[in-house]
Amino acid sequence: MIITQKLYRSLFLDSSNIDEIAKWAKTGIISGVTTNPLIMFKQGVSPKNFNRTIKKIALIMKGRPISVELSDSQMSIKDLVSEGKKLNRLATNIVVKVPMIPNSDKTLQIVAQLAKSAIRVNVTAMMTFEQMILATLAAYSCKSPSFVSLFYARSLEDHERYRSKRNFAVDHPKVGPESPVNSSPQEVLLASSDFITRGGYQKDVFIIAGSIRNAAMVGEAFAAGANIVTVTPEVLQAMTFSQRTVETLVEFDQASKNLATKK
Repeated sequence: MIITQKLYRSLFLDSSNIDEIAKWAKTGIISGVTTNPLIMFKQGVSPKNFNRTIKKIALIMKGRPISVELSDSQMSIKDLVSEGKKLNRLATNIVVKVPMIPNSDKTLQIVAQLAKSAIRVNVTAMMTFEQMILATLAAYSCKSPSFVSLFYARSLEDHERYRSKRNFAVDHPKVGPESPVNSSPQEVLLASSDFITRGGYQKDVFIIAGSIRNAAMVGEAFAAGANIVTVTPEVLQAMTFSQRTVETLVEFDQASKNLATKK
């Protein structure tokens, strides 16, 4: 069961490593876990132990949301919906990750059908405000806490590599020219948060900022309106760092030793 008040500002761990998830879960600072096929492949999850791994994660997280992605966006809507239902049956805290599939209504159809079965979704792999609008409207139909995920660093790359180029609007006239709202992931998050609040969707749709490459992006994403930021264990560890904190602790530790010698 998802405790919604803990989703308004929280961290999710981006991992399928059982030991890492268990370690960080003990700290009490992560409120969920996200996975995707690339993460699972890199961390040695095979088709043979896939279900067992997801069930172990679900047990560790004790009712907090576990986002598990559909395996192949090229599959038919029928097969993807069927897979989503199978994933949902693995544990009560499963959230089915549905990627935003370009140039198609496929994602929206899948979410609509999963919603009929009261299955929570995480619409993922999004780069633009327009994608976030569609995902929000689709996720709201689930009538239970669901998620829309902006890929923060990849959104920045999408702008730099493609949307900001002079010929982009010529090649994609219906997409249109680059706009200020899509000029940075921070702007996309701000606009998405405003859309959700003004639309009255905030109790049922939560914004995730994923594709986080460093600790600085975590702070930027939260400041721009993300409800949840997904972080790898490495980025989570990096969030503890400040060189000035290191220096301060050295001073304090030395002072403690000096006090001890005077006793």
